[in-house]
Amino acid sequence: MKKQNLNIAVYIDMENVASSEFVLEDVMNSFLSADDDYNCIFAIKAAYGNQARAKKSLKKQIVEHNFNIVDTPKIGSEKNRSDLILSLDAFESLYLDTPRIDRYCFMTSDADFTVIADKLRKFGKEVWLVCKKSDKDRAILTKSFDNLLFLDDFCPDTAPKVSNDIDRLFIQAVRNMNQSNLPTNVSVANDRMKAIDPSFRVTNTNYKTFMKLIKDMESKGYVVSETLDTGENRITEICV
Repeated sequence: MKKQNLNIAVYIDMENVASSEFVLEDVMNSFLSADDDYNCIFAIKAAYGNQARAKKSLKKQIVEHNFNIVDTPKIGSEKNRSDLILSLDAFESLYLDTPRIDRYCFMTSDADFTVIADKLRKFGKEVWLVCKKSDKDRAILTKSFDNLLFLDDFCPDTAPKVSNDIDRLFIQAVRNMNQSNLPTNVSVANDRMKAIDPSFRVTNTNYKTFMKLIKDMESKGYVVSETLDTGENRITEICV
């Protein structure tokens, strides 16, 4: 059966998150979390902020992920309109419905975004927030979003310490699998790896087959797998 598309919109308040060090790639991959029968697609990627004062390391990551960057220079000495423009763009996408967005993801700790979050949820949209862990007890945030992620969990120090890109890709893939569906066929992990990196083909690696890759990942302690009498190979536990 053909998978349904789950369209994702990501909006970054650049100045609000600039004080945190995080790996944007890991944050983006976390947005792909969904049931196995969905094909996740980034339909909108937009970042807002005063580009004259933008943090270079953050902007570099945003450019590498092909975000649409919206310059929002200050008016006078204080006012920055990025939060207003961002919110209006998100609501406009709801109105236009082309493409239809299923999951809205905001990266900010600004409580002003609870207004657009509540509005989107009223229209049946799933709304996620990535903020600082120190904000997790702010009731206005926890009550306005369907899911909260924390920038602190994506800092370089907490990124997986792995020896190569395939290990890192595999870890990102299995972390996004729905663990409530375990045990599940190993092909789900293969599909997740391709979703994160469309260029991935196990035949182009030294493993050649996905089962050899799974066995190596199991030996490194990333997952636990089993082979049934029917020959089906399943992942039974995710350990990362």
